[in-house]
Amino acid sequence: MIYYLTYFSKAAHLMQEEELTHLLQESKAWNEDHELTGMLVYLQGRFIDEVEGRFMQVLEGSEEEVEGIFKKINTDHRHHRLLVLQRGFIEKRNFETWEMGFESVNLEIKKNMKGFFPIDDNFLRKDIFNNSHIALTFLKSFYDTHTTFNF
Repeated sequence: MIYYLTYFSKAAHLMQEEELTHLLQESKAWNEDHELTGMLVYLQGRFIDEVEGRFMQVLEGSEEEVEGIFKKINTDHRHHRLLVLQRGFIEKRNFETWEMGFESVNLEIKKNMKGFFPIDDNFLRKDIFNNSHIALTFLKSFYDTHTTFNF
């Protein structure tokens, strides 16, 4: 069985491309060394009144490794207000060929993309995540469209 954790967080500030590239390189190296796979999406858009950056990520691997890196993410200065959407065990990896898939999404531009849903504070307060894999489905939509590519 593979353990997974999906979380959402607010970025401390709007991330620049160089910062995101560094974060991705750092994540891929760590994940490869610790047998983790997953997907990280950086979302930039208007959430309530301000243009903000948000992260949504799923991590897969052993429970010890996933929870260990999540503790580090909890103290990372780039993240605020982390919210675990789901965690648990699955039969097999969803992102088996990606140490860390990545997508940067401008929500104003990609409102019509596959799997799009409004990711705002009101959405996150809903009880939708208790019996749903909507966040995982959203993240997998990037994997499914890029499986011929190798990040």
